[in-house]
Amino acid sequence: MKKLLLSFIVLATAQNMVSQTIISENFDGLPVGNIGTDITGTTPTNNFYTLSTNYDLDPLATTTGTNASNANFQIVASTADHGNVFQIEGTNGDKGRRNFWLDGFPDQWSFRDTGSDIVEVEFDLYTGNTSGTSVNTKGVYIYDQTAGKVLGGFVFNTKTLVISGIAYFTNATAPVGNYLFYLATGATNVVLPADSWVRLGVSFNKTTGAVKWKGPNINGQVTGAAIGTEPNRVAIVSRSGSTAATATAPAVTNTAAAVGLFDNLVVRASATDSLLAVDEVTLVQNTDFVVAPNPANNFITISGNETVAITSISVTDINGRIVKNQSFENVSEAEMNVSDLAQGLYLMNITSKDGNTAQKFIKN
Repeated sequence: MKKLLLSFIVLATAQNMVSQTIISENFDGLPVGNIGTDITGTTPTNNFYTLSTNYDLDPLATTTGTNASNANFQIVASTADHGNVFQIEGTNGDKGRRNFWLDGFPDQWSFRDTGSDIVEVEFDLYTGNTSGTSVNTKGVYIYDQTAGKVLGGFVFNTKTLVISGIAYFTNATAPVGNYLFYLATGATNVVLPADSWVRLGVSFNKTTGAVKWKGPNINGQVTGAAIGTEPNRVAIVSRSGSTAATATAPAVTNTAAAVGLFDNLVVRASATDSLLAVDEVTLVQNTDFVVAPNPANNFITISGNETVAITSISVTDINGRIVKNQSFENVSEAEMNVSDLAQGLYLMNITSKDGNTAQKFIKN
């Protein structure tokens, strides 16, 4: 799955005016442990913001939540296919919110190509199982500048494994606001398979207000009430999940925290619908190339076997921005000057006559 994510950057580059990668994060370049030191959402650490509270919106509201801390946001080691992944821990009480997002989205969105007014978000979610007592929800939201409007997103119930859509919406019988949507036919929920990684996608069209959801047994769409609204951030979120009493069911008050695992987050600006459009991209195995030295200071050499013909190499930073692009004439060994790059982690996308592959390297 990691190789599939890395190929998305190559695909977006080839499509040029069709879509642009704004964010591409697979969390492999981050060390295992807590992310960030400021849980107020004010100061980023390594380009990530973290917001954790024991309340929802009112800091003076009575709450049973007690576990808001830096430990709510961690990088953890997962399976061989996924490597390092992002873990978000929810509240252990009846109130509490968690938000995690990458810095710089507004600037990158403002520099998108003319006509690319669809923001598309794709990510992997680990479903877990229903054995715990927590009713926390996890999800991914596309927010406006105020963070009050959810332009589009997913809400996943960690107890029932029900996946719902969320969007800013209004109709003749309801005031404008953020509403949940069934994602199966009619008023039917989609229940995701237990203990599985699933890939989900949501998009928001700024011009038309259309919100689309895609995933396993999911293919939904609604016209939201946020036409013309600029997206401001894409956040991984967690909420209490507590529910009020109804005529047919007693209140369910959350009393335990649940964790959610996320991986392979990709955000694009697109002119046309390309959400989850690519299931497989042909890749050369990473072992076909040697990238050295790594870490590098000035020059880096990419070597393949005698039958590999390299035609081009592009380099992207951790935010998915292409910072270098160079063409070659079917060579088995190529050299790139990286002396002008800032220190940090980069992804090198190598195109050859046999397909594409991706290699990470560090610039000293």
